[in-house]
This record gives sequence, structure tokens and C-alpha cells, in this order.
Amino acid sequence: MQPQRILVTGASGLLGSAVAACLQRSAAILPLAHAHPAPGLTPLDLADPREAARLEREPWDALVHCAAYRSPEFCEDHKEAAWRLNAETPEFLARLACRRGARMVHISTDYVFPGTHPPYREGDACEPVNDYGRTKLAGEQGVSRAYPAAVILRIGALYGRLAGAARSPMLEEAVQAVREAREMESDDCVRRYPLFVEDVAKVVRFLLFENAFSGVLHAGASQGMTRYGWMQRVAAVLGVKAAHIKPSVRSLYRSPRPVDAGLCTDRLRELGGPVPRNCDEVLPDVLAERRMQTNQNGA
Repeated sequence: MQPQRILVTGASGLLGSAVAACLQRSAAILPLAHAHPAPGLTPLDLADPREAARLEREPWDALVHCAAYRSPEFCEDHKEAAWRLNAETPEFLARLACRRGARMVHISTDYVFPGTHPPYREGDACEPVNDYGRTKLAGEQGVSRAYPAAVILRIGALYGRLAGAARSPMLEEAVQAVREAREMESDDCVRRYPLFVEDVAKVVRFLLFENAFSGVLHAGASQGMTRYGWMQRVAAVLGVKAAHIKPSVRSLYRSPRPVDAGLCTDRLRELGGPVPRNCDEVLPDVLAERRMQTNQNGA
């Protein structure tokens, strides 16, 4: 039976807003938000047990859990808050979904891996190198205990379109750095795989409406690059020279990162799911649309 009413957490964020927009074509959406409440979103603090308990009274038959603290530095500096939202909340939601037999997709991360032997398959050993990865791995384990029928969807670094509170930091920071022409260093050590957020939303829709898979699944792009490489790619698409951005051979991050946690998507492909595209296929259109939007807004 296909979902009729889908609960989406973190619906004001980059991923949650894309998921809600994708799914609303097929079902009624109950979008939750806390950090950036906005019209049309239901305000709710998932880390507060009294507020989260309200979800037991809501009519929903599927759940996509996108809400999380994603900054490794934030998770290092705010360990208790990160543990509550990233580790404890997923298990609580999984118990709710299990009790009502609701389909659940829990969003996790490539940062559960150490980054030493990519590409990583779903069954490879998880050895996170920072607090963010450790909290997300604990969240995965909690979901698996509470609701084995749930899907744990691991993804990588996200970028998206220009849109209000759900702006794409990965893209916007690169555009700003390229255009400011101020000499700077950019990390050329940690390799990520830029992932278009709307491609992830399509994978979520596939898992809710087209496939009954349960367990761990990877959704990632296959085109990897460092932060420096990403900025150079953005500059090339914009037709701007970026010689002022220098590659750094030492990590510029305060919190440790896995050097290369690329994800293998063979399982998703075998299921017949929509494998995310590489940034060379997507970035030109996204930046062209961004240019049109900023011109219309006079920015």
C-alpha cells in the first residue's frame, strides 16, 4: 500500500525541502521544522521529548527523517545536543514508525566511514573519525534495533538550488569565493562527491513508492573532488578565473574528516533506482538558474 500522508523532518533545510517538494506530487506532506520555521511548516523540536510526543497523535503512514546536525565542528562543540538529535531521535522515530507499520527512510552519511578504502559498500566496516560520524552511526544502529524494516540511506556532500532558508552552503560559498577574487587557501586534501539534492529526493521517492527494500542503502555520485577542486569547477562553469584560490596540502578543517568516503551505488542500481548524477551533468543548469534568480531579485 502506497503512503498517503508522509512526515518529513527537517523540512526547512536543503534536503528536507527538496524531499517535501518531490513527494508532495504523490501524497500529502506533514513538513516539520525547528531551526528555520516558515509558513506551511509545522514547528516542532524533535530533541524535546514533550514536543516529539505530539507525533504519536498525528496521522501519518510514512516518515522521512532528514533533520540532523551536520557540521562536524558543531557536533564537536555541542556533544550533548548532537547526540540527542543525531543519535537518540532516530531511534525514537523508528519506534513510532514501527508501532504503526509506517514506511521509514532515515538519512545518514558517508562520514560513518574512515575514508581510507573507498568506494564503500553497505556492508563495509564503519569507523567514523569525528563526533558527527559517531552520532550518525549511533542513529543508524538505533533505527536498526527499533525497526529493521526501515531504510537507512547514506549520502554524501549536498548542493542544490538557490531557495530561501534552504540555500546551498556548498554552492553559495564557492560562488562567493570565486567572485570575490580575494586570495585564499582551499582544502585540497579531503575528497567529497558533490551530490545534487534533488537526485537524493528522487531516491527517497523510489524507496517510498516503487520498492519495498529495507536495510542500508547508498546514494552517491561517482565524481569526486576536493573543496579546492569544487571551487575550480564552479569557476569554470561560471567562466571566471580563480587563480586567487590556492590549494592547501594540509587540512583546513578544525574537526577531522575522512579523506575519501566515496560510496558504491551498485545496490541502488541493481534495485532499479535512480542513481544520482555527477556534478558535471547538473552544475551548469543549476548555476544558470541561480544567475537568472539573482538577476530577477536584483542581487
